[in-house]
Parts: sequence; structure tokens; C-alpha cells
Amino acid sequence: MPLPVFHALDHVLVAGVDEVIDIANAEHIRTSLVRQLLRARGQEASTVVVDLRDPCLTSAGVDVLEDIRQLADAVTVRLLVVAPHPLTRSVLRLTAADRDLEVHPRLTDALRAIR
Repeated sequence: MPLPVFHALDHVLVAGVDEVIDIANAEHIRTSLVRQLLRARGQEASTVVVDLRDPCLTSAGVDVLEDIRQLADAVTVRLLVVAPHPLTRSVLRLTAADRDLEVHPRLTDALRAIR
């Protein structure tokens, strides 16, 4: 099942991740996010926002986000992560992934940071 994606602004795609990213679905989520990065680049969108809506984030999820960040850098698309749940932000902080990822607690905060 593809991730829900919408245009938040003319140059911003938002991909909603409604489920836990774990070893069972990590490849599916990674593939979907790669498609969105390439779609953004093809549509001349400059930014992709990954909206993590589930409160749980596993190490597989952190790996996916780090892989996607590397690809975003390679294709010159800005990547932001929305992590509304404190537990998710804690996992990103404890794994030091938040040093490389631009993490925001709310979608509105991420969109404000883009402008």
C-alpha cells in the first residue's frame, strides 16, 4: 500500500507514515520514500517532509530515515521529519539520528521552517 502523499506548498511533498517502521515493512517504506524523493525532484519540488504519525520508531525505522536523508542529499532535495510523539523524538535523539535529520514536532513547524 503506497504512503499517503500531498502537496503542502507548491514545492513541498508531505509523505505520511501511519504505521510503525519495523523490519517487516522497512523495505516497503524505504521504496515508497525513494519514489517520493524522485517524484519531488522530477516535479521540481525542493522539499519532502516525512510525517511520522505513529508514536513508535524502531531501529529499522531510524535506518530507513538515515538512508532517505543520504538520498535526499544526493538528489538535492531537502528532507524534513515530523515526529509529533515525544517517544519518537527520544529515539531519534538517543540514536543521534536527529543530528543529521531536520526534526520538527509538528507539521506546521516543519512548513514554517521551509519558508
